Amino acid sequence: MMSQEFAVVGKRITQTDTPLKATGAARYCGDIKLSGMLVGKVLRSPYPHARIKRIDKSKAEKIPGVEAVITLEDTPKILYASSFRDQPMAPSGSLQRSDEYILADKARYVGDGIAAVAAVNERVAEEALNAIEVDYEELPFATHPRDAMKPGVPRVHDYAENNVAVRVSYPLAQGDVEKGFQECDVVVEESFALTKQVGCHMETQTAIGSVDSTGRVTCYSPCQLAFPFRRELAKIFNLSEGMINVVSPFVGGSFGTRLSCFNEPIAVALAMKARKPVKIEYTKEEDFTSVHTRTCDDYTVKMGFKKDGTLHAMQISILTWAGAYLGRAQLAGGIMLFWGLGHYRCPNTAGDCTVIYCNSTPSAAMRGYGNTEVMWGVSQVIDMAAEKLGIDAVELDLKNVKKAGEPANMGLPLASSYVADCIKAGAEEIGWKEKRGKKGTGVKRRGVGMASMTHCSGAYPLLIEHSGAMVKFNEDGSLSLFVNPGSPGTHIWGALAQIAAEELGVYPEDFHIVTGETDKTLFDLGSHASRSTYITGNAVLQAARNAKAQLLERAGTLLGVSPDELETKDRRVYVKAAPDKGLSIQEVVRGLIWDLKGGAMNIAGQSSYAPPTDALSPPTAAYFAEVEVDTETGEVQVLKFVNAQDCGTAINPMSVEGQCEGGIQQGIGYALSEDWIVNKETGVVESDNFTTYKMPGSLDMPDIKTIIINKPDPIGPFGAKGVGEPANVGVAPAINNAIYDAVGVRVTDLPVTPEKILKALKEKQP
Repeated sequence: MMSQEFAVVGKRITQTDTPLKATGAARYCGDIKLSGMLVGKVLRSPYPHARIKRIDKSKAEKIPGVEAVITLEDTPKILYASSFRDQPMAPSGSLQRSDEYILADKARYVGDGIAAVAAVNERVAEEALNAIEVDYEELPFATHPRDAMKPGVPRVHDYAENNVAVRVSYPLAQGDVEKGFQECDVVVEESFALTKQVGCHMETQTAIGSVDSTGRVTCYSPCQLAFPFRRELAKIFNLSEGMINVVSPFVGGSFGTRLSCFNEPIAVALAMKARKPVKIEYTKEEDFTSVHTRTCDDYTVKMGFKKDGTLHAMQISILTWAGAYLGRAQLAGGIMLFWGLGHYRCPNTAGDCTVIYCNSTPSAAMRGYGNTEVMWGVSQVIDMAAEKLGIDAVELDLKNVKKAGEPANMGLPLASSYVADCIKAGAEEIGWKEKRGKKGTGVKRRGVGMASMTHCSGAYPLLIEHSGAMVKFNEDGSLSLFVNPGSPGTHIWGALAQIAAEELGVYPEDFHIVTGETDKTLFDLGSHASRSTYITGNAVLQAARNAKAQLLERAGTLLGVSPDELETKDRRVYVKAAPDKGLSIQEVVRGLIWDLKGGAMNIAGQSSYAPPTDALSPPTAAYFAEVEVDTETGEVQVLKFVNAQDCGTAINPMSVEGQCEGGIQQGIGYALSEDWIVNKETGVVESDNFTTYKMPGSLDMPDIKTIIINKPDPIGPFGAKGVGEPANVGVAPAINNAIYDAVGVRVTDLPVTPEKILKALKEKQP
């Protein structure tokens, strides 16, 4: 079934924030200036693991222009989680451990915050940092989980024996996996290793803390989970949520990074002591060393098949790299099991994950959260199994992917799934049948590879899910849309305006977006898990319907007909049976606001939306890569990439294409070049800027084709589902499967560099 014809939804419109960004008028945290604002700086540990024996801040405090110097002793000693993921996880009811203070009680990685200052300018702040005296007792350390688990290695946190933070088992395991493998005709098992990919957002992490005369806190932050973050700030500083206003202006990129807090608690603590606003703006090097990265994992995937290609048993065992603090590693590791074991139909499944502390930058969320990591291995094992079974990889995937009505990756039934459509469309576009297995014999050889995935539109039932929205008519017929999903470059405001405009019979440009403050908007869980279009979009749709009902009731009174006889279109309310009879929306709302006969009111609709508890609407996708591999240099060139995307109804196809293109670029970097490197001897991050951390640029991009399946979901607003994260989930395995098709060698640890390919080719030679 194809999507119905809409007036606004499905149209390629310019985003509402484009003029502001194009002209430089958009204000980011770094652009905000408050009266009397001070410059904050953080003193960081030069050691990966050390006890803090003494801190003397007296010299720093005497420097003219220094207005606050703080250490752990000057802050509330309340443990919190920078990922503030202490929400109940529905299957287990467990809470994530809080393991961080505002400033460290012990240095656990190079870059850990030890002290902080606030001064009248940056020069004085730097001078104050240099004046703080710290006596450290260096401790043995381990920057990799496998080393951190060895006997005799000091604990990063006292409670974690062998530095094991937590062990997680797959809660949806079924059947008997060992018996299942015994019943299989072909079993494939392979181990994989990942790298800690960096978000590389252009805006460095910046936060402002401000406290007024009543003690009420305002925190300016790029965090895209404003309300959950407000709750965590309240916990840290022992305040009620109403005593905190979180302001999120424009955000210069996230890709998952802005789901956590970093310098915000430090800025607030400094502001409380100085009684003036304090801004802390990281350098790019601080971003690379002290802001969370993608979770890194070592894991094994084992899959067993019947001779006809039916997947019969599957097991995944994961070792997750938490870093110095838990961050989002616990949730990421568990989600890897959901994604990896839930994508394909399989009667016998099991999985486990062990999360390990080590002395390095904490791990957390990044685009595709858990799915990108695990499908790197799962999609390759499917490709390996196809070769052993003598079945085409596309056909093997099609045979085992789930259909609507079957359990989704998080257990509830799939409300919709068009992954088979994605696979078929992508295979045709890449020329799969013509190109697969035709690598040739020259120096430069070509191959094609594929992958598929199922993601999510929100995190229910794993985490709570609800969002609020309000639609208010103004006197001139324009509207104010009050929402707060967070907008780190996803163009969600435009999509929400399209949804509301479609329902109300107006245009997206009629909306003024009111957002970015917890004081001004209804609760919204925030922008994560590809949820905003699906969850916040449904809240907006319901709020628009409420406002429309009020509009039609008033118009019916004016036109002398029942509201049921009316409809809206092109900014008019008209009688369905007589379209020429009607009024402009402006006439209706202006007359109602300025009604002098005692019936005045302002039409406004609001809603809080939570998804149904009996079905899930995850987006699905398929990825196809064509590569050329130079067998003499090991260099890989991605020639063409096809992403076939099932996001339900595409609210704005242009935005969907933009998300897919950006996701493919990140996926290519993840596959071939991006590598976060920490020196095992010193604990220092060596890839700490855009010179040493190699991302693909525009000249490295292949020919890209995005195919939007555009079939509606029964639950999403006008049939829409999420799309922000799925764009990059299967990019890396599709490329690596294509490399194998081209030259017959497979590199299982990221990134797939020319050196690794040449080594594998050399080892392959007889």
